[in-house]
Amino acid sequence: MSDIRISRTQLITALIWCVVGTGIVAIPTAIAQFTVRDAWISTMLFSIGGGLVALVTAVFTRFFPKRSLTHALVDALGPWVGRAFAIWFLAGLYITNCTVVREAEVFIGTTILPKTPEYVLGAFALVAVVYAVYMGIEVVMRDAEFITPLVMLIAPILFVLSMQHMDIHEVLPVLADGWTPVLRGGVVSILVYALEMIIVLQFNPFVYRSQSVARDICIATVIITVVLTTFTILTIGVVGSSTQYLSYPVLEAIRTIRVGRFLERMDTLYVIAVITTIFIKMAVCHYAWCTGMKDVFRLSSHRVTVFPGALLVWGGANVLFADADDVQQFIFYTGPAYAVCTLLLMPMLAVFVHKVRRNS
Repeated sequence: MSDIRISRTQLITALIWCVVGTGIVAIPTAIAQFTVRDAWISTMLFSIGGGLVALVTAVFTRFFPKRSLTHALVDALGPWVGRAFAIWFLAGLYITNCTVVREAEVFIGTTILPKTPEYVLGAFALVAVVYAVYMGIEVVMRDAEFITPLVMLIAPILFVLSMQHMDIHEVLPVLADGWTPVLRGGVVSILVYALEMIIVLQFNPFVYRSQSVARDICIATVIITVVLTTFTILTIGVVGSSTQYLSYPVLEAIRTIRVGRFLERMDTLYVIAVITTIFIKMAVCHYAWCTGMKDVFRLSSHRVTVFPGALLVWGGANVLFADADDVQQFIFYTGPAYAVCTLLLMPMLAVFVHKVRRNS
C-alpha cells in the first residue's frame, strides 16, 4: 500500500469528475427552485465551498501528513472515541455512495433504458465499480484520466451546437429579485457538492506531496466553477423558466440541437459522458469507503470490503430512495446539513483535538 502513488493531475481530474458527474445533472434543477435568471450566480458560489474545502485540507495535511481522515480520527481521539467518529464519517460516506448509485440508476433508466428495472441497472454499474476498486486506486485514477480527453471533445461540440437556440434575455435582468434567492440557490452547490471534495482526505496517504493537495483542490474548484456556470447559463438561455420543472434541464437543452436534417439526437453523447463521469464518482467514493473500513477495523486490505460493501450500497440505494423524488429531496434539503456535520466537522475535530493534546 505504501508504494501506491497518484499524481497531482490524476487527483485534480478525479475531483473534477466527482463533482461534475452528478453536479451537471442536479445543480441546475436545485438552483432553479429558488432562482432561474440568476442561477448562474448561484453556481459561481461553488467557489466559496471549494475554497473552504481547500482551507480545511491545508490545515489537516499540516497536522496529519500521509494520514487518511479515518486514520487521523483514530490517532487524535483514541481507539474507541476515534473509531466511533470514524464510523460516523463512514456512515455518511455510505449514504453518499447510495445517493450516487441511485442517481445513476434513475438517470440511465429515464434516458436510455426505461424498460429495464432500475435495480438491475445499478447492479451492472456496481460490477464495473467493484472491478476498478478491487484493482486499486491507480486503476480508478487512470480511468479518470482516460475519459478526460473524450469528455473534453464532446462537451465543446454540444455547447456550441446548443447555442443556436440560446436567448440571452432569459438571464436578464441580473439580480432582479435581490441576493436572497441567489444565496438560497447556492446552498446545494456550496454545502453538498463542494464539500464532497473533502473525500480527498481519504487519498492523502497516496499522493506524492500532501502539501500540494490544497492547491490541487483550488485548481479543481476553478475548473468546476467555470464548467458548471457555463452549462447553467446555456441551460437557462435555451430552456428558460421551464428549468425549475425539469429533472434534467441540461439534457433538454442538448435535445434541441438540430443541424439541417442529418444531425440530431446529440443527447446520446451527453448521456454517455454523464454515465462515464458518474462511474468515476462511484469508484472514488467506494474506494474511499473501503479504505476507511480498513483503517477503522484494521483489515489486511481494502479488497476485503469491496464486494460486500458494493452489495450494501446496492441494497441501500434502492431501500433508502424509492424514486427520483426521494433522491432530490435528500440532496436539496437534508444533504446540506448532513454534509456540514459529516464532511466538514470531522477533519476540523481531528485537527482541534490533536492540537489540544499536543499543547497539553
